[in-house]
Formats: sequence, C-alpha cells, structure tokens
Amino acid sequence: MLVAGAAAGMLVAAFPQPAGGGGSPLHAIWAAAGFGALTAWPAGAWRRGPGVPWALRPAACAMAVAVLALLLAWFAAEVVTGAGQAGLAERVLGAAQAAWPLTVVLSCRHPLRAAVGPAAYPT
Repeated sequence: MLVAGAAAGMLVAAFPQPAGGGGSPLHAIWAAAGFGALTAWPAGAWRRGPGVPWALRPAACAMAVAVLALLLAWFAAEVVTGAGQAGLAERVLGAAQAAWPLTVVLSCRHPLRAAVGPAAYPT
C-alpha cells in the first residue's frame, strides 16, 4: 500500500495542476488514489502478538486509520465546497500521512518492554 501511494504521488507530480487555474482530472485521480492508499495502509499493516511493536497493533492502527480518514474527509470537503482551506487541509493530511510511517519505525526500534515481559529482554 505504501508503494502504491508513493507511485500515485509520482503520477500526481507528472500531471500537475494548470498554472492558470482549473483542474487536471489526471492530477485529481492520482491524488485520490495516493491519499486513499496512504490512509488505508495502517489497516493492512497491523499485526497481533506479544512481540509486535505498539504502532503495529490493531488498536493503534485502527486509530491511525480513523484519524487519517477524518483528515482525508476534511480535505475532500474543502475541495468540494471551495471553503478556502483546501491547502491547509492538504498539508495537515500530508503531514499526518508522513508522520505515521515514522511513528511505526520508531516503535519498532523502541518496543514497549512491559507488553512483552522482562523475560524477553535478558540482562
């Protein structure tokens, strides 16, 4: 899902919005595909088990999907209604979508020891 989101992001750049205004249908299609893939990927990434990093556990992934979906809905509403905050919504959504993979990586490097138990970490 991350690769699909990244590929869609490259296609967004390949079909930029026109400088004089108006919209590019290909830009919108690839942007929607990229935002959708990056919003959904935590659902496909979750794992169960005592040794799973906290950011890959079902509850954390479900929360991430919920927050990303709300931000995506806000962005979509701004685009559809033309309320004037589409740029802000897009940047907040993009920042959240970039921050979650970093959070997952950091949780993999620093697992919650209490969740596994002290026997898993001999001294």
